Amino acid sequence: MKNKKVFVVIPLITLLAVSCKTNKNTSSSSSSQPIDIPETVGVKRVDELSILNQDLKNAYAPALGDVKLLVVPISFDGTTAIGYSSKIKAWTDRRTEDITSYYFGETDSLAAYYRTASFNKLRITGKLTEIYSNTTYSISSILADGSMETLWDMMDAALNWVHDNDETINWQEYDLNHDGCVDNIHFITDYGSDEWADNLWPHMFWTGRKGTVERPMANVYSMSGTSHVTDPITSIHEQGHIFGLDDYYDYSNDGTSPINYIGCLDMQAWNCFDWNSYSKLSTGWVNPYVVDDSKDEAVIALKAASLNGDCLIIPADYSTWNGSAFDEYFLIELFAPFGNNKADWNYYRNYLGNEPGVRMYHVDARCYGSNKTDPDNHELLIVDDLEAQEINAKEDCQKWDYVTRGANDCSNWRDYEGGIEQLGNYPLLTVIQKGKDFTFGNPSSQARHILAEEDLFRTGDTFSFSQYSHFLNKKRKAQSTMDNGEIFPYEISFGEMDNETIVVTVKKVK
Repeated sequence: MKNKKVFVVIPLITLLAVSCKTNKNTSSSSSSQPIDIPETVGVKRVDELSILNQDLKNAYAPALGDVKLLVVPISFDGTTAIGYSSKIKAWTDRRTEDITSYYFGETDSLAAYYRTASFNKLRITGKLTEIYSNTTYSISSILADGSMETLWDMMDAALNWVHDNDETINWQEYDLNHDGCVDNIHFITDYGSDEWADNLWPHMFWTGRKGTVERPMANVYSMSGTSHVTDPITSIHEQGHIFGLDDYYDYSNDGTSPINYIGCLDMQAWNCFDWNSYSKLSTGWVNPYVVDDSKDEAVIALKAASLNGDCLIIPADYSTWNGSAFDEYFLIELFAPFGNNKADWNYYRNYLGNEPGVRMYHVDARCYGSNKTDPDNHELLIVDDLEAQEINAKEDCQKWDYVTRGANDCSNWRDYEGGIEQLGNYPLLTVIQKGKDFTFGNPSSQARHILAEEDLFRTGDTFSFSQYSHFLNKKRKAQSTMDNGEIFPYEISFGEMDNETIVVTVKKVK
């Protein structure tokens, strides 16, 4: 079966563990009094990032400005549901009202989540269509079709029915780049799949099909069922994929692997909390700071990332950083209970404690292009010369049939669409755990894989490459350089902190 971006369900046993865990450290490391803000030195504000997700794949939806999202409900007719009728959760007026609210309501909705996450740079509106009654494509035939073409045929039939029966839709608003594809489309069936990653399990994928400007069809899409859309979370997670985000959990062993390099607490990992700063960099929602190598010591005060988008990029060599999220660097953000983090922080308080803290990442999001792809599923087949095919500018993206992020968060690179064997040992996104024990990458189910307060850097803490280099690879082995071979020349220290701000110093090591 093809790899899809799929919705992950948090195991009940893990939720129970969270709810009963006691908080051993109740000491405060931040002050309720405002700190003295130092002069910013050796740090540059990036006004415009050089590459965004849409540049890597133009089928990804626009993530800036006013965009439309179409939700198409599908009902399986009695004959198409034979053998699966017990898993049908039929459409009702109340259910359609709830789903409209989950997508487009002023609060507790997909639209509200993304308005907050993007700092109002993305404003989503749209509609739920009338219910399409599918009388042709059976559940059994859709599930049995490894090519997924039967599913896509049903989606085409449903969307054609909407074209023919709803004259209120201005289709140009739903296809902003006029490529003959609906920018944002979610299909919801009344079938409740219970098998991870089958064709009707919640997922995002692309069909490769196109329509016309007057009659756009579905290419990049989300598919889910009424049993999975009892709140906005599934739709928010899958929409993240439509904007170009990967899953940040391990696909290995059919999604049963406990490994989670970022500690689970993220919308694209465990369907909770705000987007992390790397995700927001990839869509252009934040203007990061970057250590520009102009001073031996750089100093900056960062606000909480969920308040205003502050984050700090620290490349090993500023002169080789390509000006985008899609490179290798360390990334610093102040993780705090504001915005989309607030409710989930309260839920996970026994893990996170009461204080904000620095969430520090190693990012290896270098991207590669290839003309050697499988025409049936667009997957990259082989990379012979990685150096020649590395993507370093927006113009580079146009040279190749297929572009992929080289590193990924699957412990087995083969489980990742477009995985590259030569880069299979490097995680895409890794949280650096302050205590130095890389439990998030431990394959044992007995290891701790959930972010906790002891993983966050606070006042008085320091980072040096030699102490933390084992976080850069999936085998948890120390290395002497960054993945790209560059020497990381800095030590990082964390100074004064209050509930919204922390002072970060990045000093060049002599």
